[in-house]
Amino acid sequence: MTNCLFLSMMLIGFCTSCYSQKESTVLKVLTYNIHYGVGMDAEKNLKRIAQVISELDPDLVGLQEVADSAMVASLAQMTNMLGVFGASTEKEPPNLFNLLGIPIPKEQLHYGDGILSKYPFRYIGNLSIPSASSSRYEAMCIEVDIDSEGSAQKKVRFITTHFDYLETIGSHAARKASIEVIEKAFVEDSLETAYILTGDLNATPNSDVLKLLGLRGWAQEDLGNKLYTVPSPSPSKQIDYVLVRPKSAWRIIDIVAVEEGQASDHLPIFMTLAPVSDR
Repeated sequence: MTNCLFLSMMLIGFCTSCYSQKESTVLKVLTYNIHYGVGMDAEKNLKRIAQVISELDPDLVGLQEVADSAMVASLAQMTNMLGVFGASTEKEPPNLFNLLGIPIPKEQLHYGDGILSKYPFRYIGNLSIPSASSSRYEAMCIEVDIDSEGSAQKKVRFITTHFDYLETIGSHAARKASIEVIEKAFVEDSLETAYILTGDLNATPNSDVLKLLGLRGWAQEDLGNKLYTVPSPSPSKQIDYVLVRPKSAWRIIDIVAVEEGQASDHLPIFMTLAPVSDR
């Protein structure tokens, strides 16, 4: 399999307070497909997205369907967090221009995913993942050091991604192949690293995609809560996730689908968890 390597990235930092290590061992994680800031009223309103994020006050945020680095920069500024953008390139000219209300440029629009963090982080990378549709998808990863229970520090790799969306044999195979690409690129052969995977996986909890992720060690937890995320505002299924690995490295405190049905066509998933020092 040939992987298209890192295309472009931009680090954006706005607040000096982000650079001090948090003392709390509780970690709050959000995954959010923001639909380029376009809400269910067809209005582009990035402040609305930022308000959802700020009210939840997460430590780490995985964003999908981000238009460009400027959008990540704006969200980082409005939420007082650090940000990084991971670009992806469409196989065909993207259908975002009318949606965003911008002129069609001569060059293709770069879009992708983004990560926001209250922690200073090391940027691990951004790479394309398999796709059978006209869209190009990618995965990106950062690494942070956080305090675990027992005051020891733990290295955490935080990954966000967006899998292919079609209900075709090719797209289904692409989603499963994407798991192996992420495994090879971002998962270390080390017991000292814990992982969080966030994203729009375009697959339901009982799908072969989630089963394969489980075989690779990614733990799915709902704590008995209904985590439907699409279609907003009245979702009927879950395709957005926060997964952890290994399960023994984490204590899951809470996980919910946030009932905000206007800012995007997806509901965000919000998890509260704590790293466990002794596995």
